[in-house]
Amino acid sequence: MPVYKIAELPVLINPVTSQTEKRLQPYLCDSEEYEFDASVSEAEIADYIEKSGTPCLPYLAEDALVLTNISRAVLSGYNGFFFHSSCLELDGDGYLFTALSGTGKSTHTANWRKYFGDRVTMINDDKPLIRKIHDKYYVCSTPWMGKSNIGCNMNSPIKAVYVLKRGEENSASVTTPAKQIRQLMEATLLPNSKETMVKLLTLFDDLFLRVKLIELYCTPDVDSARVAYEAAQD
Repeated sequence: MPVYKIAELPVLINPVTSQTEKRLQPYLCDSEEYEFDASVSEAEIADYIEKSGTPCLPYLAEDALVLTNISRAVLSGYNGFFFHSSCLELDGDGYLFTALSGTGKSTHTANWRKYFGDRVTMINDDKPLIRKIHDKYYVCSTPWMGKSNIGCNMNSPIKAVYVLKRGEENSASVTTPAKQIRQLMEATLLPNSKETMVKLLTLFDDLFLRVKLIELYCTPDVDSARVAYEAAQD
């Protein structure tokens, strides 16, 4: 009965495919108790593939289904939510960058690694979770880190969240959830009930009372990292 610690929660997952089992390995813990079961069956995987409309390998279907199960459980009962973003830690603080696919999240976080060097640790390049733990918000890595598979098993207190957009020059300014709500909603897994929608919006409101939400227009230039970082400092 394998139990994995993800976002500080022991989760039961019985992998069907060897690829998913390998992906989960760094998160394996020695607990025999767990908060919830995120496993999926071979039948659920087959149904997902049939409904996908495009070719999909079984392990990719399993990955998507397990992450969805975890994300829904975390939103429902554990003060957190899935947040499509590239995220990193610098000097003990977490920074998250969300954007429409193809905008340049990974390019921008690569610029942070170039500009700040070894002070930067990549947490997750694509699919982290955000959780409120002991009255503080953390970005938490998951085993699913995007095509680049960049990241590690760690959590970090959030300093700032950026809505990244392409620009002719680098500029960053504090914004509000109301102004960015469409992009924030596109970055998460849409709730499947009125109750969980209320929970998600409440978490958004609480999170951005505590951490900065920054609208970032940037170029591919490495100086974009400096501009973004300075905007988050008090």
